[in-house]
Amino acid sequence: MLLTKLHIPQPKEHVVHRSALFEKLNEGLNRRLILVSATAGYGKTTLVSDWIIQNKIPTAWYSVDGRDNDPFEFLSLMINSIQTVNENIGGKSLNLLKSPGTAEIKYIIELLINDMLSVEKEFLLVIDDLHLINRSEIFKTLSFIIEYKPQNFKIALLTRSDPSISLARLRSQNELMEIRSADLSFNEHDITDFFNRKLKLGLTRNDISLVELKTEGWIAGLQLTAITLQNKDNISEYLKSIAGDSRYIMDYLIEEVLNTLDNETRDFLLKTSVLDQFSGSLCDAILDKNNSQQLLESLEKCNMFIVPLDDERKWFRYHHLFGDLLKQRLQIKHKEQLPELHKKAGLWYESNGYSLFAIEHTLKAGSTEKALQLIDNEVDNLWETSQYSIILKFAQHLDENEVLSSGKFGIAYAWVLIIMGKLDVAEVFLDKLQTSIKNDKSNGARNKLLGRLYETYNLLKVFSGDVEAAFRYSKLAIENIGTNDVLWNSWAHISYGESNLLRFELNKSISSFKIAREKAQKVDNLYLNLIATSKTAYVLKVKGEYTKSLELCNNLLETFNADSKIEEYRIGLLSSILYSIIGYILAEQGKTEEGIKNALKGYNLSRGVLSLSFQAYNALLLAETYYKAGEFNKALSLIEELEKIVNQDIAQWLYVLANSLKCNLLILLGEEEKALTILNRRKETTKNHNFENYFYNVAIARYRISQKNYSESISLLTDLKEGLESHEAFELLAEVELLMAKSLLLANKREEAINSVLDCLKCTQSDNFNRIYINEGAEIESLLREIAQRKKVSSTEKLDTVSTSYLNVLIEAFENEKKNNEAATENVLSVRELDTLKLLAKEYSNQQIADDLFISLNTVKTHLKNINLKLEVDSRTKAVEKAKELGIV
Repeated sequence: MLLTKLHIPQPKEHVVHRSALFEKLNEGLNRRLILVSATAGYGKTTLVSDWIIQNKIPTAWYSVDGRDNDPFEFLSLMINSIQTVNENIGGKSLNLLKSPGTAEIKYIIELLINDMLSVEKEFLLVIDDLHLINRSEIFKTLSFIIEYKPQNFKIALLTRSDPSISLARLRSQNELMEIRSADLSFNEHDITDFFNRKLKLGLTRNDISLVELKTEGWIAGLQLTAITLQNKDNISEYLKSIAGDSRYIMDYLIEEVLNTLDNETRDFLLKTSVLDQFSGSLCDAILDKNNSQQLLESLEKCNMFIVPLDDERKWFRYHHLFGDLLKQRLQIKHKEQLPELHKKAGLWYESNGYSLFAIEHTLKAGSTEKALQLIDNEVDNLWETSQYSIILKFAQHLDENEVLSSGKFGIAYAWVLIIMGKLDVAEVFLDKLQTSIKNDKSNGARNKLLGRLYETYNLLKVFSGDVEAAFRYSKLAIENIGTNDVLWNSWAHISYGESNLLRFELNKSISSFKIAREKAQKVDNLYLNLIATSKTAYVLKVKGEYTKSLELCNNLLETFNADSKIEEYRIGLLSSILYSIIGYILAEQGKTEEGIKNALKGYNLSRGVLSLSFQAYNALLLAETYYKAGEFNKALSLIEELEKIVNQDIAQWLYVLANSLKCNLLILLGEEEKALTILNRRKETTKNHNFENYFYNVAIARYRISQKNYSESISLLTDLKEGLESHEAFELLAEVELLMAKSLLLANKREEAINSVLDCLKCTQSDNFNRIYINEGAEIESLLREIAQRKKVSSTEKLDTVSTSYLNVLIEAFENEKKNNEAATENVLSVRELDTLKLLAKEYSNQQIADDLFISLNTVKTHLKNINLKLEVDSRTKAVEKAKELGIV
C-alpha cells in the first residue's frame, strides 16, 4: 500500500477561497453526509482540501484508485486513513481484514463503529474519487457506516457520479448536504478574482464575460486558459478564437499548454502519464534521467495540474483529467515507446518491493513471461488471503493460453471462477489446465500442481453436489500434494474427511480430519485448526460419542482463551461453532437451558463470520438444539430462516440436514402434508449418497408411522439399522431404534418393541442420551416403564446391560416434561379456552368451533377475547403462533 493515498492534497498558491461554499460545507458537518458530485475539472478536491485547511478540521483523507475495488482493500485503506487522525480506532478491524474469510465485513464495520463511539473528538473522513469504485459490496459497506456512525464522525464523498447509496432517503430526512457542478462553477466574480487578483493578468470586463461564456465556469478550463494566456500579446483576440464545447476546449487548451513548454518538460509530462502516481526516482528510472525531482517541483510551482501526495513532496499524481489527456496524446505521438516505459516502471516497482504494481506494468509492457514469473511469486499469498479480485484482474490482462501456461496461477484463477459461481466455465478451464499440466513432463512441481488442481476439482464437485466425484478428487489431492505444501495439504485432508462423511465412512472421516488438525497446529493456523477440530467433533456427535466430542470442543476453547496472542474478538468468531456443538450435546443430555444458552451464543457469534456455510452450520445446530429441547416451533422458524442461507450448491450436507430436520418437525407438529411435499421434491439421481440417503430415509420412516403404515416403516427401519450399525453411526441408529420400537408397538408387537428400546439403551447410556427418548412421546415412556419393572423381577443378558439409574433418569425426565407442560397450560389458559385454541389452530371458523364444543357463538367470541388477552396478542393467527411457541398446541 502506498500511504500517499491518505495524504490531504495541498491547495495551489493561487487558489480562490470559496467562502459561500465553505459555509455550505460547515453546515454539512451537522448532516449525516456531505456529497460533492461533479464531472471532472470542477475543483472538488481543491475546494474540500482548502476548506479543511482554512478551518483546521481534523481530517482522514482517502484518495481512491482503480485498484481499490475489493471490499477488504477498500475498508483497510479507509481504516488506515482514519488512523492518521486517531491511531486507537480500527485496530481490531484491521487485524481481521488481514485474514479475509475469517469475519464478515458487517461485523468488521461494527467493530470499527464501536471504536469510534469511544472517541469524543469530532473528525471528518473524506473519500475522494469514489466514482472509481464499482463494487456493490463496497457501497453497502458505506451505506452501513453512514447509517450507524456516531455523531462525532463526519463523512464527505467526492465523486464524478452519484454513488449507489440511499441519497433520496438522506435527502428527504435533511441529512444530506449536496454540492454540485452548478455550485462549483466559477461565476464572474470568481473568474475576476482568479485572473486579475491572483494571476494579475489584467483582463477587461468583456474578457471576463467571454471567458465565462466559453468555459461556463469550468475550473479546469479556466486554469488551462490562464496558462495559455501567459505569453499572449492580444488576450482579447485570443479568447475569441477559443470555440466548441468544454471537452474540445480542454483538448485545445492542453495542446496550447504543451506547445508553450520546452521539449524536455513536454516529453516528461507525456511519458510519465503512464504512471498513476510517481516519485522523482521512479520518473528517473523510466526516462533515464537524474533531475526528475526538480522537474516535478517546478511543475507544481507552475500549476501544471500536478498534485503532491505527501508533505515531503516525494510522491505526486496528475489531475485525473489532465493525466487522461496526456495519455491520449502519448498514445498518438509515442505509441511505440509505451511497452518500454511500462517495462522500466515494472522493473523499478519490482526492485523497490511493490510487487503488485510491478506485475501490472509488466503486463502492460507485454512482457508476459516475466509477468507470469512475478505472478507466480505472489499468487499463493493472494489465494491464501482471499484477494480474489486481484487474481481475476491479472487474468483479464492475459489470454487463456497464457493463464494455462502458469499452473499455479491457473489453479488460483479456476478457484476464483468457482467461488464466483461460474461452474461451467471453471470446469472447462480446469479440464484444459489438467491437460496442460500433465503434458508438461519437464515441470518438477507437476505432482504438486496436480494435487492443487484435484483439490480445486473437489471444490467444483462439492459446489455442484457430485459427492462421489468430490471424493475421488480429494483422494487424488492427498496423493499428489506434498507434506511441505502445508496449507493445501491440510485442505486436501479436510476435503477428504468431508467426502468420507458424506459417504458415511465416519472413522475414515475422523482420521483425515485428525491429520488436518495436526498440520494446522504445527503451523499455528487457527482457522484450519478450528475447521478440522469442529468437523471432527461433529462426526463424533454423529457416532454418538458425545463425551469425546465435548472434550475436543472444550479443549480447543481453553487453548483459544489461554493464548494471549489471540484477540478476544477473534476468539469469539473462531469459537462460535464450538459453542454450538457443545450446546446441542448438552441439550440432548437433558441440560436444555444450558444447551440453548451455548447454542445461542454460538449462533450470535457466527453472525459476524463471512462464510455463509459457517453461518448456516451454527443456525442448523441451534435449530437442532431447540428440537432436542422440545421447542419445535422455534426450531422450525429457525430452519425457515436457514433456508435463505443454505442451498444445495454451496453447502450440500447442510441442505440435507436442514430438510430432514424440517420434515421431522412438520410431522411432529401434525403437518404431514407439508413434510410429504419436501420428501417428494427429493430427486433420485446418481449423485445421491449415503449421508443424504440415511437422513432422508429416517424422515420417510417417520412419515410412514404418522400415516399408520407400520409394516412399511418397519421394513425401511430394518434396512437403515443394518447400515448404521456397520458405519457405527450410533446417534442416528438410536433414533432408528426408537422409531422401530414405536412402529412395532403400534403394530401390536410389544415384545419386539421392548427389544428395540433395549438395543437403544445399550448404545446411548454411556454418553447420557436423554431428549431423544422424551421427544418420541408416550409410546417410548410406556416401554421404558415396562423395562424398569422387568428389571426389578427378572434378569436377562439384555436387561442386565442396561443401567437402572439411567432408566430412572429417563423416566423422571418424562415426568418432569409432563409437569412442565401441564403447568404452562394451566397458568395460561382454561380448559375450554385451550379446547377453543386447538380448534383455532385447525383453522376452524367461529361457528365451527361453537358447533364442535356445543357452545354459543358469543361464548366462542368471549373465549377468543380471553385467549388474546392472556397470550398478549391481537389476532387469531398470532394467538396460534404464540401457543405453538409455548408448546400449548
